[in-house]
Amino acid sequence: MALKTLQVSHNLARPRGCSFSPSSPCYQAKLPLRLDGRITAKKHKHHKSSTSVLKCRANLHGCMDELVQSQKDQTTEIPIVLYPSVVFPGATLQLQAFEFRYRIMMQTLLQQGLKFGVIYSGENCRMTDVGCIVHVIECERLIDDRFFLTCIGEDRFRVIEIVRTKPYVVARIQVLNNQPGSEPQDDLGSLMRQVAHHQKNVAMLSDKLSWKLGGDHQVEQLLMLHSAASFSFLVARLFIDDRSEQQALLQLDDTAQRLAREGRYLERRSKYLAAIAAIKDGFGHLSCNEK
Repeated sequence: MALKTLQVSHNLARPRGCSFSPSSPCYQAKLPLRLDGRITAKKHKHHKSSTSVLKCRANLHGCMDELVQSQKDQTTEIPIVLYPSVVFPGATLQLQAFEFRYRIMMQTLLQQGLKFGVIYSGENCRMTDVGCIVHVIECERLIDDRFFLTCIGEDRFRVIEIVRTKPYVVARIQVLNNQPGSEPQDDLGSLMRQVAHHQKNVAMLSDKLSWKLGGDHQVEQLLMLHSAASFSFLVARLFIDDRSEQQALLQLDDTAQRLAREGRYLERRSKYLAAIAAIKDGFGHLSCNEK
């Protein structure tokens, strides 16, 4: 593919020499941006209206964005990129665009807007239907027309249909709203504390076994600094190792359900590590007795 990972924080990194295949760019129309060597794109503020809206606007692909009745029903056409890791809202992603089709994509995005969609593609290279819109906040264009990109994950989205596949994939998508769930705020706080408790156990047992964790963050600090939704995405990104589980968490709209699932995953993980530690201690005692 045309994009190569440069660096992805916290378990999202892919070996530097790898490139990945069929991508589809994700797009929302923005004001034109000039490119002078290195550019930094400022994050645009989105105004959300609670009233019913019906309006259309042209996008760079010659199609119309449809805003129907409410923000939840909004659909738009954007480029899509298949990626070997799950990208979450708030994640930082660094990429290199070097393949011809992705250089074309970047030329278009630099003129019309700096957003595209990233969708997880596993070993079988099958495209999932839920991904994350990323916003290019920094772009460096090299002499040979390659691009170095720094992106931030924003909204989740669901693919409605594939519009085209050449020169790069374009899909019609629906932006997904994160639901706080029916749980009271106190219950969300309780779920967050349970997740933090299980993660502390995982960290303690990993240290005992001399196993390196993917993320070195203190979960208590994350607990204090983030909302329930933001915390749930951070936990999924930093402390959940299984890609399929990460994708399942990304697809959940309900924050309470996401936190509960993360708590169960980390609890199973801590029990597994505790069993390994007990076996290791048992063999250690046997060795001492033999001596």
